[in-house]
Amino acid sequence: MPEKKFKKTLDAMIRLLDEPDEKLYATIRMQILALGIEAIPELEEAESNFPGSIITQRLEEIIYTLRTNDTFEKLKLWAATQSHHLLDAWILISSYLSPDDDPEKQKESVSKLYRDVWVEMNQDLTALEKIRVVNHVFYNVYQYGALQEKKAMVPAYLLGNVLRMQRGNPLSLGMLYLIIARRLGLPVYGVNLPRHFILAYTNGSSLPVPAKSIQEKDILFYINPFNKGAIFRKSEIELYLKQLRITPQDKFFLPCSNIEIIRRLLHELAVILRKQPLHPKAKGIESFLSALKAGPA
Repeated sequence: MPEKKFKKTLDAMIRLLDEPDEKLYATIRMQILALGIEAIPELEEAESNFPGSIITQRLEEIIYTLRTNDTFEKLKLWAATQSHHLLDAWILISSYLSPDDDPEKQKESVSKLYRDVWVEMNQDLTALEKIRVVNHVFYNVYQYGALQEKKAMVPAYLLGNVLRMQRGNPLSLGMLYLIIARRLGLPVYGVNLPRHFILAYTNGSSLPVPAKSIQEKDILFYINPFNKGAIFRKSEIELYLKQLRITPQDKFFLPCSNIEIIRRLLHELAVILRKQPLHPKAKGIESFLSALKAGPA
C-alpha cells in the first residue's frame, strides 16, 4: 500500500477507536493489526492526541499486541533456523522490553568490542592464552563487571543496558562474552548451571558443532564471565553444587544450545515480571517461551 494511502487509511481507523459497540470495535482493531508493525509510529503519535481517553487505552493495547505478535513470530522463525545466532534473539527480546534502544547501535557496539579483541588475538596462542586476551579487553579495557543486585531486575538482562552500563548479571555478561568468543571462532559454549551461568571451552575446532554432541571429555576448562573470566575446573562446580545441596546432573557440566540460553533468559525475565502482574509486557514474555518449541529441548 502506498505510504500516503496507508497513512490516510490508518488515520481514519484511529478516529473510529472510540466506537462504543464492542463488535464494531473488534473489527476496527483487527483491521489495524492487519497493517503490521509499520503502523506503530503513527499509532504512537496518535496517543498524545487523545490524553486520558478510551482511544488512548485502545491504542496502547493495539501497540502492545502488534509488538508482541511481531516478536513472537520472529523468535519462532529464529528457533526454526539452523544458525540460532544468540545476538539476534537477544536483541529481539531486549527491543521488546526497551523499544527505544536502537538495535543497529547495539550491533555496532558488539562488533566494535569484537574487533578490539580480534586485533589482539593470535591463532598460535593456546586456549588459555586466548581467553586471557579476551579477558584483558573485556574486563580491563572495556571494564565490564559484575552487577551486584539485591534482587533481580529486568534492565540487567537487556543488551542495550549492559552495553551502556558495562555491567551485567551472570546470564547477561555470560551471553555477551559468549557472543564475542564465538565470533572469534573460539570453541566456547554456555553451561546452564543452577543460579549461575558459566561457559565451557572445548577442544573442538573453530567450526561450530551442536552443543548436544559435546561430551565431558571434550571440555578443557570452564570460564566464569561474572568473575572477570576466571578459569576453573569441574571439581569447583561439584563443590558449588554441594554447597547449594543440589544433586549433580550431567546438564550442569555440559554445554547447552543457544535456544536453551534464550529459554533461560525468558524464564528469568518471566520470574521477575510475575512479581509485577500489572507490567504491560509480562504476558508477552511468558508467551515467547512457546515460540521456542521449534527448537531443541
